Amino acid sequence: MVEVPFSDFSGTKRRPALIVSADTFHRTLPDVIACPISSQARFYRRPGAGDCPLGAWRQVGLRHPSTARVSKLLAIDKAIVRKKLGVLSPDDLAKVETSIRQAFGLQRR
Repeated sequence: MVEVPFSDFSGTKRRPALIVSADTFHRTLPDVIACPISSQARFYRRPGAGDCPLGAWRQVGLRHPSTARVSKLLAIDKAIVRKKLGVLSPDDLAKVETSIRQAFGLQRR
């Protein structure tokens, strides 16, 4: 759980987030790269570009059907990570990885 700033910087909201940077990348940095997770039904029912509905949301400790919002990636200070939930399923991780690759124009080799 992290405090995620609103796009217009008018405030923050506590929400779950998926840390997408590798331990080897952020080990010596003060920040991690995170993908906010939203429980808003519209993103789960009608995902847009960069939205990855999570199939196994219950298994990671989320209370509602949720969506990883790759379009909202952000760097956050490790100090604001408040609580750790479970690990995403391999299928959900693969969806998020594919979406990140698409967002950055990276092709699999």
